[in-house]
Amino acid sequence: MDKFSNQFLSYYDQLPRGDASVFLPVWIWKIFAPVATEQRKINFFQHTILEFLHIDQQDRLTIANWMGVDLELVDLIIDTELEPNGWIQVNHDRLNLTESGLRLLEDEIEQQTDLQPYYLIQDAITGKLWHRLIPNKLHLLETTEQDGKIQILGSRDSGRYITPFMVEPKNIFIPKAPSHNQILQTIKHHNWAVRGQNVRSHDEQRLYLDQQNLKNYEFYDQSPEAFYILSHIDHNQDSAHICQLQDPCHISQFDDWIQNLHIEIAAKHKPFSDKVKRSLGQNIDENETIDEFEERLLQEISFELAIDFPYAYKITNLEKHLSRLLARKKQLEEKGNYYDIDDLINQCQKALEACFKQMLKTWQHPHADTTPKNMRREAIKTALILRSGQYFDERLLEQFCTVNASHVFSANGFSAGRFPNIGVSLKPLIVSSLLCIPDHQPHPLIQRSNAQQDLASLLKICESRNDSTHDSANEIDIPTALALSQFTLDWVSFFTAIEA
Repeated sequence: MDKFSNQFLSYYDQLPRGDASVFLPVWIWKIFAPVATEQRKINFFQHTILEFLHIDQQDRLTIANWMGVDLELVDLIIDTELEPNGWIQVNHDRLNLTESGLRLLEDEIEQQTDLQPYYLIQDAITGKLWHRLIPNKLHLLETTEQDGKIQILGSRDSGRYITPFMVEPKNIFIPKAPSHNQILQTIKHHNWAVRGQNVRSHDEQRLYLDQQNLKNYEFYDQSPEAFYILSHIDHNQDSAHICQLQDPCHISQFDDWIQNLHIEIAAKHKPFSDKVKRSLGQNIDENETIDEFEERLLQEISFELAIDFPYAYKITNLEKHLSRLLARKKQLEEKGNYYDIDDLINQCQKALEACFKQMLKTWQHPHADTTPKNMRREAIKTALILRSGQYFDERLLEQFCTVNASHVFSANGFSAGRFPNIGVSLKPLIVSSLLCIPDHQPHPLIQRSNAQQDLASLLKICESRNDSTHDSANEIDIPTALALSQFTLDWVSFFTAIEA
């Protein structure tokens, strides 16, 4: 086999950008396995919590953190749905599945007689099976060849073509078929990744394999097919790494497998290692591994944080979010790529969320029930004007009335010490802070001379994040994104100084 493959796969709704796009070489194996179908006796969240209780996971906060939802939601489902329906019993704070709850959980997955085709993916560089399965069919990508290089259409609107970096194997050999245990482990990891993504995106439609009957899969004698699968290099959002590959199967960015894939490939493929460094705007050091490269950049960012934000370490998760904000801001300033805007705003919001959570802990609400869960917009408006109208324009405060009242309730409870942690977004944290200004003078939100403009900028960051998330026509441009990121850095510097 002189050439690895002329078959190309893509699982992106929108193709990734040109300067960081890569084609990764993989071997594809076909298996057939049963598919689980969701019944409608219980919803996805009820089902997931019952599964945790079935494996004796008793800690509600741990369940909430894994699901990516508020602790309050887990409490609500357990206390008002699972227990009243007789699916669990609460004995001295211990949650036990009843017979009807166990039967419901077992009946929830219905075995189909027809088997679903799935495809195992084996990395042609590392030789390892990926923690992913491709269901149903392979999505072939149309390509062209120009001057010996493979090109793909980068955007239907622009009509421009991009040339992804080809991670070509040095030695091409057909691998041995995966073992039974390897297949089982792959199915297990795939299921966890899909279920975690389902919870985060509230998507109950993704297919996952029937975990109750894994031995029913079938694997026939075969030779694997060679493909290239599309991915791209991006800044990492949720681990200690500077960057990561985007999941080629478009399932999840949050498990260890995808967050470490670039390191495993780079360790065995020097051209790809150099490509990672170039994509992040760095000069290539021939003797530097990707691990060493990332460690050096993290140290450089840590130095910048120590100089400009000496007290950031006192606020939970703030250093992590600031480091990513600084890296993304630098990337946008140097390269001017519009597709960096979304993540820059995302990092601004996360850094501010960390600060506002700390603000609510330090400048506390006098009691948890400041506002009811089902508070209407007009009532929220009235409360905001009564509590902070003397400091801020009424029309500006009115724009915060679209906030989710139950999330404000959670933030108030967190501030008063009722909840140890919460997962709400920036806007309810701001509203909760506005409501307790009269209880704390001087409050951080009114200490700066330009407090009115500060609040307007905070609102813009909330709305800009929503615009980018929901593909709104009101997307912000690069100068606005950079201005909002600079405001975030200035405001965080102010807040960490007074918090110290």
